[in-house]
Formats: sequence, C-alpha cells, structure tokens
Amino acid sequence: MRQILLYMFWVVAMFVPSMAHGQGAKIVFDNTLHNFDIVREEGGTVSHDFVFTNTGDAALVVVEVNTNCGCTVADFPQAPIAPGDSSVITITFDPKGNPGEFAKEIIVKTNAKKKKSRLRIKGVVFPKQ
Repeated sequence: MRQILLYMFWVVAMFVPSMAHGQGAKIVFDNTLHNFDIVREEGGTVSHDFVFTNTGDAALVVVEVNTNCGCTVADFPQAPIAPGDSSVITITFDPKGNPGEFAKEIIVKTNAKKKKSRLRIKGVVFPKQ
C-alpha cells in the first residue's frame, strides 16, 4: 500500500507543474514548403529561411535539425526563443552533382509539445552544359 501511495504521489508531482505552467513552448512556421523552381547545377548553393514563432508560454529550444542527404544543410538558432519571439532556420541546398528534380524533407526537433516538425524544399536542378 505504501508503494502505491508513493507511486501516486510521484505521478501527481510530475504532472501538476506542467499543467500549472500552461501549454509550454509551441513552434509555428510561416510556411513549411519552399520551391526553388529551377536551379543551375553550376550556380552554387541556394538557401531559404524558414521563419518560425514561439506562440507558446515557455522558452522554445531547437534541439536539432536533420536533413536527409549531404547536399542539404541546416543552420538553426542555438539560444532559446522566448514566447512571442521569432527566428529562422536556414536550409541550404547544393545542386552540384544532383541534376533533375529534387524533394528534400528536413526534420526539426524541439522541446515543444509537438516534438517534431517537417520542412520541405523542392525544385529542379538544370544540368551543366
């Protein structure tokens, strides 16, 4: 019986603080898809800034951003984003050696209630002449 009471106390102690603080961090992107249209293979890298806002009531931390290939890299804020503030995640694509259509998915991991968000870039790489 004592173990059951101790367990119930532990469960309540874990959930009450989170309920008292409201919704926590929440990430909302202005858009989650960017179409580069036509990109020249010899033209060098292209980038896009995905703007997001923390619409929650706690600091938002971008833990990591994963791309699905070596031709795509992400630059993201290392410092927490205060409630109501905005920031950007910059995605850079290197078209060299990637002629033809492309569609890349980027996974953003945060401390928000919804832990993962997905960003997408697409376009067509026009091959070297």
